[in-house]
Amino acid sequence: MRNQGKGRWIYALRPIQLFNNNYCQIQERNPPMSADLITPENVSIERLNSVFAAYMDTTFDEDGDLIVKGDCQVYVTIASDKSSIRLMTIFRLREESSLDARLAAVNKINSDYMIVKAHCSANDKLIFTYYFMLAGGLTRNALVRGAKLFDSIPRAAICEHAADIIN
Repeated sequence: MRNQGKGRWIYALRPIQLFNNNYCQIQERNPPMSADLITPENVSIERLNSVFAAYMDTTFDEDGDLIVKGDCQVYVTIASDKSSIRLMTIFRLREESSLDARLAAVNKINSDYMIVKAHCSANDKLIFTYYFMLAGGLTRNALVRGAKLFDSIPRAAICEHAADIIN
């Protein structure tokens, strides 16, 4: 709390930054415990399933891939070096849609929706992806919120830019 003059006091509920040893390093007041963080050392599909299942519907496909169900079916995979988690959703493109229309739609989506990456595959699919990097750890809250945000984007992007090329 500090005096602003004329008898008014301002109460600081939470300091914005705490400094350590005269270095300008930002420290969290209550950092998450390392057991709560998802890191390259402890990430597994079973752990991701338990995190997502607490907040969203989950299932596994016949290949053993984790699927999180929301507005879209989001496939969740772990990079082979365990450095990242990939979220991916797939939509079928109309076979009669031209390559120019597909590329124009993908370019508009990538320009307007910077969180996701959209691309077309050779087998008539529009694919949306997002990556969570695990270096330093990822909280469960950040994972679930990020997945829900990702889940909300593809349908909005398709309605806005690709409705004429999607089945």
